[in-house]
Amino acid sequence: MKCVKCNTDNNLKERTEAGGRCKNCNHPFAFDPKAGSRFTDIFFNNSIQTISSENTLFFTPKQLWYLIEKRFVNKNNIDPSGCSAFLVLFLGIFLGVFLGASAIPIHLGIKIFLSVIFLALILLFIWGSQSKQCQPKTRRSFARAIPIIAGLILVAVLVWFFKFSTVTNTAFFLFLLGIGLGIFLIYFGMRLLSIQHKIPQPLQFHQSEIPHWLSRWEEVNGEVTNVLAPSKEMSEPIEINSEVKAYSFDRVIVCDTAEIAQFLIANNFHFEHNCAVLSIDGYPQNIFSTVMQMLKQNPDLKVYAFHSATPHGVTTINELRNSPKWFSGNNLIIYDLGLLPRHVFPSKNMWILNSDESAEQGRKIPVEVKQTLSKDELEWLEAGFYVELESFSPRKLLQVVSQGIAKTQAVANGYTSTSDSSLDSSYSGDDGIILIGIDDDNRNAGFFTSDSFG
Repeated sequence: MKCVKCNTDNNLKERTEAGGRCKNCNHPFAFDPKAGSRFTDIFFNNSIQTISSENTLFFTPKQLWYLIEKRFVNKNNIDPSGCSAFLVLFLGIFLGVFLGASAIPIHLGIKIFLSVIFLALILLFIWGSQSKQCQPKTRRSFARAIPIIAGLILVAVLVWFFKFSTVTNTAFFLFLLGIGLGIFLIYFGMRLLSIQHKIPQPLQFHQSEIPHWLSRWEEVNGEVTNVLAPSKEMSEPIEINSEVKAYSFDRVIVCDTAEIAQFLIANNFHFEHNCAVLSIDGYPQNIFSTVMQMLKQNPDLKVYAFHSATPHGVTTINELRNSPKWFSGNNLIIYDLGLLPRHVFPSKNMWILNSDESAEQGRKIPVEVKQTLSKDELEWLEAGFYVELESFSPRKLLQVVSQGIAKTQAVANGYTSTSDSSLDSSYSGDDGIILIGIDDDNRNAGFFTSDSFG
């Protein structure tokens, strides 16, 4: 195990003799798998560097927790592309054996052995497309590969039957068996692909462990400066200069949780985009009422809702429109930056969770909000599924909101195409790209996912 300070490799005996310290620089180890930890110092340090983009962005403890969860699943992942290549190669060998059987006699046992291996490989793909031990992206890749393999089976069976086989009862039976298998796998693969959003990820760690990890790390290696402390209620109002109060903002971002609002503020999003950032529950409390007064001075204010795909999150727009605390009675445009269940369904790698508490909340969604959701979305939420914004990296969340604002500005400037290259060309990551799509009447913003920009 390597020392995080001097990068010297220390085996168990050397660490034990040094009292849990590095043999070279005497720096203590914070985490040791041999002492009960699930990961090493290097792993934890790399996770902090990754989530903070090399200490350039602030992040929440839950974002770090999600990253560590994803990295642990990555360690146990099976590569579907490698399995697909092997299966296609094996299909060629399998077909070659049967085609060559007419010229060179092949023992029945060999044919049975190859058939068993071939079926085992197909079962591996079926398992991989449903396994909770795989990442969402891996499961989807397995599910997508099954119909492709089925198509190859159909082609191979047709070529074999009409080109190389003699018409016998056995050949006809094998032909029907192959065609039936191919059709079944196409249907089954498409079915598996359609239910990926209903497979939750199992959790390796409890969220309550994060403070203990950070405390232990800081005890040994010093303060983690980019992690945000839990958002606290600040009841004491801050006195703002009257001249400042006379101004307003061009836009406001309203988040469904104080943690996301705190995250945007800490990363100076409000400065860079000349906007206020608030949470639906009134964070930051000490300036909330003052900021609301300033916002209501602008009749052309643009309101953006940024929320998780949770029962609480999907009610954000309704509360902004109808609550006297917010913009009830004001004829303002409210843009929904997401996240909604409909954006989770086609996604490639969103981290879907499930809980009884979320299911209970899903059944209590107000009727007026239910009317804005599809039947599939309601069933998904009422079944307890959800995706949190904090499951995305800090860089991705900032990118999402920035692009949402850019899209609405483009519409205001007369650009109505959501495929404009100046807006769509950007970073594409493993957790799916999130864009804003403006509808035809330019009154609302939609939210959708895409594998890549442009």
